[in-house]
Amino acid sequence: MGLFGHSKSNTYLGVDIGASGIKLVELANQKGRAQLMTYGYTELPVTEGGEALFERPKEAGLLLAELMKQTGVKATQAMAALPSSRVFTTILSVPASKDKKMLKAMIDAEVAKLSPLPLSEMITYSTFLDGEEEKKPEKKGGEATLEQTQKQEEKKKHVRVLVTGAAKTLVQTYIEIFKAAKLELKAIDTESFAFIRSLVGKDKSPILILDLGARRTNIIVVEKGIPFVTRSINIGGSYITDRLKSQMQLGDEQAERMKRDMIHMNAQDSGLVGGLPKLFEPMVQPLVNEIRYALQLYANMELSEEKKCEKIILTGGSSQLPRLVEYFSGTLNMNVYRGDPWARVVYPKDLATVLEEIGPRMSVAIGLGMRELD
Repeated sequence: MGLFGHSKSNTYLGVDIGASGIKLVELANQKGRAQLMTYGYTELPVTEGGEALFERPKEAGLLLAELMKQTGVKATQAMAALPSSRVFTTILSVPASKDKKMLKAMIDAEVAKLSPLPLSEMITYSTFLDGEEEKKPEKKGGEATLEQTQKQEEKKKHVRVLVTGAAKTLVQTYIEIFKAAKLELKAIDTESFAFIRSLVGKDKSPILILDLGARRTNIIVVEKGIPFVTRSINIGGSYITDRLKSQMQLGDEQAERMKRDMIHMNAQDSGLVGGLPKLFEPMVQPLVNEIRYALQLYANMELSEEKKCEKIILTGGSSQLPRLVEYFSGTLNMNVYRGDPWARVVYPKDLATVLEEIGPRMSVAIGLGMRELD
């Protein structure tokens, strides 16, 4: 499911353009399973003015072209994802209607009330969550209760719609990036659906995905493969880098290298003992509050069905910081796991170690590459 583009092809190139770098994964279809052809990533510092890489289309395009050349990408078409912080998402309930024009008008009217931008400045995409076949009412003693029947009849009168939108100017920027890279942009998706493909798969249980990036953290509550809650907050791994710089009087490169060494040690030693390093506490404590808030939002949503998440999946480059899984699990009293985006991908066994280490930062690119396999 994506914002734009629906046709199938033999191209499976996922390109994730983040604030400070690009990750790409090229996949092939091996009897219905994704097979890794090549992958790569490159990172750049954010400009002094705080301008993200995707806001510099020509530079980003040339960087993407060079990365494709270095990694031997054969694909000529690609899928990309808009950053969660720049995407508008909502779930609506509107009266059911067979008149598509009337249905669209009702949806647009509701979106206009909620969207931060005028509809004329946005591109939106609607996904209907309720199929034609309705669930049968639960029975007690062989008969459906009156309350269950009434609820079922009321449900048939409305349909739930997931609406995703983005500014036309942002979409145009992505088109310019891929044009500069001499690559056809086949589809623009959302990070949420890319995460769902690579980390959740066919699991229908309620799951919270926590994407810990360099500068932002995305929180996504997923129910039956649909993102019901999506939040993006300005907290990320760069906070740790800044703390190292100030506390240990290190330069930018030294602090970043030390943080990466900590991540590498964590990846190599799953038996680390002790609690969460004090250095991390000012970063993760606000995240705990945000997670609880997202879970409460989900529990209170009238349009959700399950109400309670069963587990948390960590991803993103900063998710490899030591003791995070144990800390979140103990603090939130929930099952917490580091996601493995390669779990549904076929790849050479001799790459297992390196792919496991870089996996968390590649989740979006892998999910985009898997889009055409849906």
